[in-house]
Amino acid sequence: MRYAISYVSTANPALSETEIQEALDFSKDWNNNHNITGILLYSQGNFFQVLEGEEQLLKDLIDRIKTDERHQNVITIFQKSIPNTQFDGYQADFISLNDRYNDENFDTYLAQISLLNPSIQSSVKYILNKFTEGIK
Repeated sequence: MRYAISYVSTANPALSETEIQEALDFSKDWNNNHNITGILLYSQGNFFQVLEGEEQLLKDLIDRIKTDERHQNVITIFQKSIPNTQFDGYQADFISLNDRYNDENFDTYLAQISLLNPSIQSSVKYILNKFTEGIK
C-alpha cells in the first residue's frame, strides 16, 4: 500500500527565482529516482505539494521539509495510506510567471486531482485554483 502526504508552505522571501527553480528541479529528480509520484508547484511565494510513495520515506521527507530553511509555515493538508498511485510520475512546476504557466499542465493537474479520494478532492482543487488565480 502506498502513502500520500500533501502540504502547503510559504517560501523563504530571501530565495531568488533561480534558487526556487533549482529546488523544483532537484525535487523532481530526487522524487522520480525514489519512486515518489505527485506534484510540486510554486506560485506567488508559496509551495504546494502532493507526494505518494513508501510511508516511512515520505514521513522522513516531510520532516526534512519542515526543517528546510526554504520553507516557512508548513501546513499539512492530508497524510494517509492510499490504495493506488494517483499521479503518473512526478512533476514540478513554477507557475507564477506567465511565460512558464501552461493551461495544458493545469488541466493535467486537475485531471490527476480528480482521481484522489473524493473527501480531499475539493480541498486540493481549491488550493490549486488559488495557486493559479490571477495568472490564468
